[in-house]
Amino acid sequence: MSAASLARHPSSGLRLTALLAYPALICLALLLERPELRSLGLPLLAVALVGFRPRQRPGQVVLIGSLVLMLVVINFPSLALWPPGLICLAVAAYFGATLRPGQRPMIERIAKLVHDQQGRSMEPESLPWMRAWTLGWALLLTLIGGVATALAALDLAGWWLLWITVVTPLIFVATLVGEYLLRRRRFPDHEHWPLARFLALLASIRPEQVTR
Repeated sequence: MSAASLARHPSSGLRLTALLAYPALICLALLLERPELRSLGLPLLAVALVGFRPRQRPGQVVLIGSLVLMLVVINFPSLALWPPGLICLAVAAYFGATLRPGQRPMIERIAKLVHDQQGRSMEPESLPWMRAWTLGWALLLTLIGGVATALAALDLAGWWLLWITVVTPLIFVATLVGEYLLRRRRFPDHEHWPLARFLALLASIRPEQVTR
């Protein structure tokens, strides 16, 4: 996300900080051998998802619920590792749901939003490509979420931390770059943004923009 985008949406900086602080706290709890400290990660993750002062009722419920669950996690620290995996599985299910007849696939929604922001139109022949990649991302998120959930269930905090903070980001970046390169090869006549510009445009999208 660019500095200009953060300036327009100051809450985005807080949410990003909370998101980065969540695995850092899990790491600290692991290093100090104080698993109960993991409970503090739930409010951080909630802030990353809905912000510090959500205006909508669902966001308020998530934030308040995280504070209640924090008290439970103090006694059951392994529960603090579950949210990322469950969130990935939920997002995977949502991606899959957009493949139903009459729905616009998620990748097509993202592409249309980016093209509209840049004053460009999408090429119709690329629509099957976007549908296929929506399915691909649904499967990939299912794999990532499944592994994260399994590691959380086994309370393998060290491996979970490695999977969430190192392996998963590498998978995301490799998939985005791979799709970009394959798309350039599949549609050589289309106009393509430079890779850095492409990634910056994706980073500027907020979840609520593509879930309406």
